Amino acid sequence: MTNKKLTILTCMDSRMDPIKISGIAQDEAYIIRNAGGRATDEAIDSMILTEKFFDVKEWWVIHHSDCLMGNLQDHQMSALPETIRGNIFLDLEKSVIDDINLIRSHESVHDHIEIKGFIFDLEENLLTPI
Repeated sequence: MTNKKLTILTCMDSRMDPIKISGIAQDEAYIIRNAGGRATDEAIDSMILTEKFFDVKEWWVIHHSDCLMGNLQDHQMSALPETIRGNIFLDLEKSVIDDINLIRSHESVHDHIEIKGFIFDLEENLLTPI
């Protein structure tokens, strides 16, 4: 089986290493990455798999400062497919809260799953709980 105890949903930005900033060992977490670290259908499906098949009961959502998805200009947004535009956010803290609520409201996510949210400040190298 596995000894992984945590699933982390975070941004694909290479400036942030979710293992390093979380202080856990490499073999303790499943990492799911996408643009903005957003709770898309695909990301939530992957999180559910870690609970169903590997008994992972703690999920983290980590967004970060200076994220492209929070800094796009109007002309850049209009050039994106609609499916990606849904990942854009204006308020970093609200984006974490919205994603936690979206995950929590999914019909296949059980109440016993602990879902935590964080913001990682790239400049300060600081992980702050939300």
